[in-house]
Amino acid sequence: MLAKESGGSTFDLPEELLQVLPSDPFDQLDVARKITSIALSTRVSLLEAESSSLRDKLTEKDQQIADLCAQIDALETSLSETSNKLVMADQEKESLLKDNASLSNTVRKLQRDVSKLEVFRRKLMQSLQEDDESSATGGPPIIAKPTLSEDDSALISRTTSMRSQYSDSGAEDRDSDVSASRPGLPHGLLLASQTSTPRLTPPGSPPSVSASVSPTRTSKPVSPRRHAVSFSTSRGMFDDRSSISSSDSGSQSG
Repeated sequence: MLAKESGGSTFDLPEELLQVLPSDPFDQLDVARKITSIALSTRVSLLEAESSSLRDKLTEKDQQIADLCAQIDALETSLSETSNKLVMADQEKESLLKDNASLSNTVRKLQRDVSKLEVFRRKLMQSLQEDDESSATGGPPIIAKPTLSEDDSALISRTTSMRSQYSDSGAEDRDSDVSASRPGLPHGLLLASQTSTPRLTPPGSPPSVSASVSPTRTSKPVSPRRHAVSFSTSRGMFDDRSSISSSDSGSQSG
């Protein structure tokens, strides 16, 4: 219809469309408005569908972001715990290093003590072996050489002075008695008998108890040399008196 009325001005519209368009211009405008509305509605529907799809994708992305944030929080918590464990491990490592150093020092001290004890054990075993060998061979026992102490020296000097005083007083008395009884006895013989050298006790003779030793002196542990000197001194005094008595008896019998 429109093609017949317009006389050839079709505006590049298809022939089928021109045949269905009304001839009234207002009707054509109404059809055009409806077509535009249909086109806009179709376009809006497409845009809404695309927007809905994008919203769904955005929601998924938000969920992924939330999951990632939760994982980040968990990792941060784990990192904090790991850091605390690392600090505790460092402290424990320092403590173990100190304990190791202390134990190393203790081990070194114990090793030194063990070496000292080993040396002492060897010396002791060697000494015991030497003692066994000496006892097996029947050798003389090893005796330490006695030494004079200050008490021994003082006792010897005091005994010697007492002996000299006793000898002097006894010699004077005997000189007077002998001179009165036997005036013809030579003075040189008497002097020789009085000044005779006292006999020393043999080293192997057992010590005899002397009455001249005081209890306080005998209660103390004395050396063998002290016994020998004191006993030989007292025995020497008795020998002097016995020699004088024998000389007197011999002169009287003659």
